[in-house]
Amino acid sequence: TYIHIQIVHIRAPIRICTQVWFGHVPTGGPPSMLEYTFSIRHHGCWTADLADAYPDVRATIIYSYRIAGTSITMIETAGVDGDRRDGLVEWLESHPVMNSSQLVTHDETRRKAFISLTGDYDTDTEPVLNVLLRNDCFPTIPATVANGREHWSVLASSHERVSTAHEELQAIGAVDVDSLCSPDLDALLTDLTGVKQAVQDLSPRQLEVLSRAIEEGYYDSPRSCNIEELAALDDANTSTVGEHLRRSEAKILQAVAPMLDRSGATARRRRRN
Repeated sequence: TYIHIQIVHIRAPIRICTQVWFGHVPTGGPPSMLEYTFSIRHHGCWTADLADAYPDVRATIIYSYRIAGTSITMIETAGVDGDRRDGLVEWLESHPVMNSSQLVTHDETRRKAFISLTGDYDTDTEPVLNVLLRNDCFPTIPATVANGREHWSVLASSHERVSTAHEELQAIGAVDVDSLCSPDLDALLTDLTGVKQAVQDLSPRQLEVLSRAIEEGYYDSPRSCNIEELAALDDANTSTVGEHLRRSEAKILQAVAPMLDRSGATARRRRRN
């Protein structure tokens, strides 16, 4: 028997997601995994209607699960101004599948909000995550919501698991498959090790300036602060702060480059096919 544990820890605010699954190890080690990437227009769900009501708002599903008919969901929204925040919360609560919607926190500068949702799904639909976990398909990253569709990327242990999950997903929405392939886990682990090493190789000063830039929203779109404002917070001139950021970015991007090369090659193959 093998046990797989995945823990994701994301700062500001802190989010921890732990996934555990069990199975039998065949001769030769754990089973090969499949990466299943798809989007779904989830009929009857708020995700299908968000783009019509708030076309410039993007959402990320941090978690969603169903207990005794009631779904509990936490979402992060981007592009939410203070004057529309309450309207968005009220719109979510008024959706047919929702019972309540509560604002957890809102960052006015970054235009981001965390919203907690509870709702009753009827027998014709349910949270996508329920379908995935029921079929041992585990998300690799939080799902995003854009243009009326939920976008998911999951790992599954077999074609049978993917096939069953896909059929059940088709019962609750219109599914488009982006890819189904065997991920190069060895290469992925090597790449992640390289990125981790690149971060560790940053000088204490570079790490300090880069961390502050991330926390202050310098890399948000649109940016929440500029280089002059970062320099004022750092008590350094703009050229010094800018040089620290450029050196930090160069180290990390050089480590990420192999991942981009593989992703680009995969995308080109899909276009040819």
